[in-house]
Amino acid sequence: MTNSRNKGAAFEREIAKLINEEFTLSIPLKRILEQTREKFLPDLILGRWYLECKRYGHGNEPIEKWWDQVLESTKGEGFPALIYKFNNRPIKVRVTLHSVNPELKINNNNTCDLLWKDFIYLLKNLYIEDIEMHRK
Repeated sequence: MTNSRNKGAAFEREIAKLINEEFTLSIPLKRILEQTREKFLPDLILGRWYLECKRYGHGNEPIEKWWDQVLESTKGEGFPALIYKFNNRPIKVRVTLHSVNPELKINNNNTCDLLWKDFIYLLKNLYIEDIEMHRK
């Protein structure tokens, strides 16, 4: 039987590695180890992005409390992103609609789910300053 804590930590490391490689970060993303002791910390932080990573066996839609967890970690600052993956499914990312189109009203109840490559595209095109924070 797989230890869910180890599975989650491995997924966090996988996401950090994907982001580090995609953006060739000189200040690499690393897991926030205090998250195991502090309830309201995200798994990873990329600039103003607070990333919560969830890897789960069966399903295709994230559990609502996962989104609530990433919202709690942002404390109203920055941008929440729930990165999730189910077995035999692609990696997806839930973000606020406002982060996709800043002209939309800020409302955490309005979200959209992106494929991983679309999330990377979003970061490259609208949030380059957050990437640059890790290249200094």
